[in-house]
Amino acid sequence: MYKDAFLYEELTVYDEIVFAKAIQFGAELLGKERCWCMKLCNHKIFQGFNTSKENKLLYKTKDVRPILLAIAGDTSTEEKSIIVRRAKCNSPYCLNPSHYYWGTRADVAYENAKRSDSGINKELIDELRKKNKEGITKKKLSKIYKLPYHTTRRICNQETYEENQNRVNTSKIWNTISATCRRIITSHKSEAKQFNLNHYVTNELECPWGHKGEFGAMGECLTCMEEIKKGRCLIDLREFPFRWYWQVKRFWDQVNIGKTNECWVWQGSTRKNNTESTAYFPSPFHAAKTQSAPRVAFWLSRGYTGKYRIFSKPTCKSFCCNPEHLTIKELKCSSTPKLKKDIHLSHDNIFEYYKKRKISN
Repeated sequence: MYKDAFLYEELTVYDEIVFAKAIQFGAELLGKERCWCMKLCNHKIFQGFNTSKENKLLYKTKDVRPILLAIAGDTSTEEKSIIVRRAKCNSPYCLNPSHYYWGTRADVAYENAKRSDSGINKELIDELRKKNKEGITKKKLSKIYKLPYHTTRRICNQETYEENQNRVNTSKIWNTISATCRRIITSHKSEAKQFNLNHYVTNELECPWGHKGEFGAMGECLTCMEEIKKGRCLIDLREFPFRWYWQVKRFWDQVNIGKTNECWVWQGSTRKNNTESTAYFPSPFHAAKTQSAPRVAFWLSRGYTGKYRIFSKPTCKSFCCNPEHLTIKELKCSSTPKLKKDIHLSHDNIFEYYKKRKISN
């Protein structure tokens, strides 16, 4: 049943995984009873959901509510063809699947009445209908119980406000939801693996500069990209977290660093008859563990740019690693790069330095 809902909305298998993971995470993080308002949830696992539509939560321009109900095992019928939001839910952008059900206009009216704190409940409904049968007019009843006349009239005429969903079995609903989510994930192992990798990249992975969980489509660190646009350009080993220190130092030790207006030629390994430079610097967004020396030089002086290609000036010597000579064609920088500090590649007591920095933080 849930598969038909995804197919009807023209969503992919990967979208099924996103839904299942989001619901599992929401149940664990936010609780099964609470409202999961997507306007208030900033966690990256919910990034695919959109709140731009008034009174409706979207995923890729699609209404998510029919899919949530399908996952919960709730089906539409001719008698119950309207999606109803439970009164205990305070947001129209809620992702909690147990906060919706297929119902009627009467259910909508009843839930809205409960949500407005009007005091309407089953006991009051029964009492109003009983008094009306005894001969008390609807207009008088509305004044006695301080209710709008149209509300009193609909209750007495048994048009709306029928409490059909009051005895909902939340435990049974969540058993169905949990089983469906597990079935979705185990049925599509490769897509689930890809989701887990993407989730790791966007939440746990760090760039060499220590920025965590913010990467773009090309694997670029979005925080670094903002700094690059501002013109960041420096060579200082102490700018990096300690776990990156020796790798960064090893790279710059293989570069012939000269004056800022000169080419800094790579002195390390090359291949293909010295036509390509090879610097050891593993990247999660590249299959190989080596990169071109200019690319690593750009990463370690200006910022981590992932799969973006790095170019040097036409007049540069082969394998130039001077960061002022390197650029990305796709990136329109707002500030011309210029070394901001003295080059710091000293052999000071780096352990003492990082120990002091840790204490100060």
